[in-house]
Amino acid sequence: MKAIEKKVLQAIDRYDLPGLDRAILIGLSGGPDSVALFHILANLRKNLNITLGAAYIDHCLRPRAVKREITFCQKLCRDRNISFYTEKIDIPGLATKDKTGIEETARNYRYRALNDIAGREGYDLIALGHHADDRVETILFNLFRGSGREGMIGFKPHRDNIIRPLYDLSRSEIENYLVDNNLDYLIDASNKGFRFARNRLRNRILPLISRDINAAAPHNILRLSRILQDEEKHLGEVTHKAAKKILTVSPGGQICLDLTSFCGYDKWLRRRLIRLVLEQAKLQEITFFSVDQVLITAADGGRRSLPEGLTVERYGDDLYIYFSGRRIRKTLLKIPGETNLDFPHLCFHSQIIKRPAGGRLKTVPTRTAFIDADQLDGDLYVSELKAGARFHPFNRPGSKKVSDFLTDRKYPRPLRRELPIVCDAAGIVWLAGIEIDDRVKIGPKTNRVLKIEIRRSKT
Repeated sequence: MKAIEKKVLQAIDRYDLPGLDRAILIGLSGGPDSVALFHILANLRKNLNITLGAAYIDHCLRPRAVKREITFCQKLCRDRNISFYTEKIDIPGLATKDKTGIEETARNYRYRALNDIAGREGYDLIALGHHADDRVETILFNLFRGSGREGMIGFKPHRDNIIRPLYDLSRSEIENYLVDNNLDYLIDASNKGFRFARNRLRNRILPLISRDINAAAPHNILRLSRILQDEEKHLGEVTHKAAKKILTVSPGGQICLDLTSFCGYDKWLRRRLIRLVLEQAKLQEITFFSVDQVLITAADGGRRSLPEGLTVERYGDDLYIYFSGRRIRKTLLKIPGETNLDFPHLCFHSQIIKRPAGGRLKTVPTRTAFIDADQLDGDLYVSELKAGARFHPFNRPGSKKVSDFLTDRKYPRPLRRELPIVCDAAGIVWLAGIEIDDRVKIGPKTNRVLKIEIRRSKT
């Protein structure tokens, strides 16, 4: 076994990278990094008991080079008996549509494309050829953009289903490995230029720092990253402990933050909690601006828009963070049976029961409704709350606008968009989990009782 392969095995063990007995898809471009990763993992197949595949992503940025690169990668895979896949994504068009830079767009959609292939073809993990020099570049790039502590750590060896087995290898080690073993690879000419910010950092700024400031600067930057990683582990545990006390997630995926407790924390912890919330909301790029907008909303109230369709809104002593635009689809209620909603993630369990002799059946808020089945008009269905909708609250005189009723109950405005309404042909039967309509309440002449219980869906 070659020394560089032993170093990769050590990294897999040191960082507890998943891989044993797994199917791994390699991101293969034909460049030195991905080709080295390809050969190293291919040589370690028996040691790790892994199944390999490789995927080439065409970004529509270099049409002249793509055909040559695909042919090269295809032959590479054929020679090592490894499945090969290609995917084409129009990065220039998507960058224009999303109003994002070419580099950012390429990164985001490249990960999506690799995940699509992995899911479609049955791969557990995606292996990328990022190495130690890439880590240094990422840390400096994050520093210049104003990132906090986490940005100074750079990318991690393992996140979600992404693994980086070359994490501890330098670019020179990779290049020497390829030369020593007579392994062919391709050079992307665009990496040598200065068009992209990352290239300018790699080809102009880092060499200048090493030459004129400190030749050991890259090593020292990685040492800082390791120190911060150790500290970050402790701070992360403190943040998650605080999060368990003040964060809840609604069935519709809205993250609710208790501001009474939140405002009592130190500012550094408040910022970390917001970052954690934005991570849970799957925001692709978390910036200082986004965190600051959430903190301003927590202090001043109102509602603000964040990137990628995310909204932050304060209501009373709670702060809600959610993606707007999702709607409850009209769904027929199965009686008897279970009805699952895609949004919010709730299950309606319905059955007809007999009224107990001399017993009282009371609708329990947030859980169960008992309804006179003989007072229903046709089928029941679940729908979203319509503007201006009215109903007759249980044991109250006359009808009332649902919006006014919810305001009187101090029901949070952000949660109303995910409040299921159970209806029949005559109108509202139940504001799910809150109140039934007076016309369907259990009375002295009730014989058949419809029991509806709402539960969190297993989805």
